[in-house]
Amino acid sequence: MQNPQSRVALIRKIGPDPRPPRERPTAPCPPESMTPASPAQEDEFQRRLTAVGTRLRDLAPRRLDGLTDPDPATGERWDAGQVWAHIAEFVPYWIAQAERVLASESADPVPFGRTRTSPERVAAIERDRHRGTTPLWHDIREDLNDLRAFLAEIPEHGWRVRGLHPALGVMPVVQIVEQMLVGHLEEHAAQLERLRSA
Repeated sequence: MQNPQSRVALIRKIGPDPRPPRERPTAPCPPESMTPASPAQEDEFQRRLTAVGTRLRDLAPRRLDGLTDPDPATGERWDAGQVWAHIAEFVPYWIAQAERVLASESADPVPFGRTRTSPERVAAIERDRHRGTTPLWHDIREDLNDLRAFLAEIPEHGWRVRGLHPALGVMPVVQIVEQMLVGHLEEHAAQLERLRSA
């Protein structure tokens, strides 16, 4: 896994990386009533992460024109630059949020996350959408390595630790990883593939 300090030292065309280095927390011990998840859970996520990383790698050199299909909830449509910028900002964000949930000592669900209207999310996408795919893919590739390392560090009981999302409610870590990280990556890889074939 990349040394977080080396990421901060990267010289970017648009200025310094706004994402702070992350420290890996130690996950709390589970409540006695918590059932451990299967070790196969991590293996399946790692397999899917490798597959989606390959898809994104193959898409990175291509020029992708057009707009995505309308978002079912908002009707919003993105160009390829917006999709790449979103991937580059959401992976480190949601790793940090999942770490926050795991690090809590509370038996109650831990508040975490944001909604799609978050000013920081919107600003990051707008800031990076014109950077170009090559530097964005460079960052994403490193973030995927960070995600692989994070998944490997989750203890069996950690998959059941619960967070409280402001819009989606109570979510165990396994759902956070599925919905906010691995499944989210697969969703946006599919968007880019549809642009390629348009």
